[in-house]
Amino acid sequence: MHNMAQRPEAARIKHYRRFHGYDYSRGASIFVTFAVKGRKPLFGRVEGDKVVLSPAGRAALESIIFENRRPGRRVWAASFVVMPDHIHIRLVLEPGSGEEPLRHVGQFVNNVKRWSRKHAAEVGVAVEWEENYHDHICVSRFINEKVDAYIGYNPLKWSLMHGPDAPLRVVEPLVSQRFPDDEWWSAVGNVDLLALERKITAVSISRTVRAADYPAIIERLVKAAKDGWVVASTFISPGEIALFKALQAARLPCIKASPDPLKMIYRPHVEDTLAFAEGRLAVISRECSPEISRYDAWHGMNDAMAEMAAAGGEGLGVYIHRKGARAAAGPVWERR
Repeated sequence: MHNMAQRPEAARIKHYRRFHGYDYSRGASIFVTFAVKGRKPLFGRVEGDKVVLSPAGRAALESIIFENRRPGRRVWAASFVVMPDHIHIRLVLEPGSGEEPLRHVGQFVNNVKRWSRKHAAEVGVAVEWEENYHDHICVSRFINEKVDAYIGYNPLKWSLMHGPDAPLRVVEPLVSQRFPDDEWWSAVGNVDLLALERKITAVSISRTVRAADYPAIIERLVKAAKDGWVVASTFISPGEIALFKALQAARLPCIKASPDPLKMIYRPHVEDTLAFAEGRLAVISRECSPEISRYDAWHGMNDAMAEMAAAGGEGLGVYIHRKGARAAAGPVWERR
């Protein structure tokens, strides 16, 4: 054990860690959320991918802008959005912000709450905030970009969850001729992708497939998608993940399958939000018995996808691997 007497400088450093192991005196990027008490939609409504702010919502927005310009501040909002009942902000804390750096973050949030409450009262709206705030440390540029995208897509996601069509409302049970009557399926997104007249190819890409093989595989499957085939997969192996990204980049429809139950309030991955909005993604689930191992559950889902695809007539299941004697010549495309 180190002797603190031998390292006097360590005894003087205060790290004030809200998240264990992070020294906020280095500066930080922090994703902060705080909500109206009772989640009352006092700040406006969402139309499409835009928030139409009420007078109270404009007061909240002006409070953030005012706090961002306050002289002497050591923290500022890099990106933010005022939603009907909550606010998302990514705050940047300057390095070397004193002995209690997190105090600046709390001060920013409290000032926004105080000023928005005061100005909303001036237009006849009583705003009560939930105590404290939720925060998440962003430790890389990648996470910062993901958080900024999440903030930017938040109004659209709200529309998908709460709007008149609500494609993110879970359909349960999912009634479809593609599945046996004795199986319980649920879905979110565009369930019309499962229609019997659709041509579906259920794709499973083994982890034995090499990364160098991905471009040719993806090119072939993207071409099939452009020719009218809907690609279905668990999109869980590295090759399948690469395929999913390529389909999304080309804005082509696909079906993602999972053995995990869908939560009734479905929260999509940031990168999936636009795909749901444009009707080119469905997520389907068949909850498995807890006695079944995770390995068997995922492999069973691949079998179920192949059967589902074949139920439409022209559909088929494809297993791509590098096993056996034929693998020396390249990836093997095997019909399931």
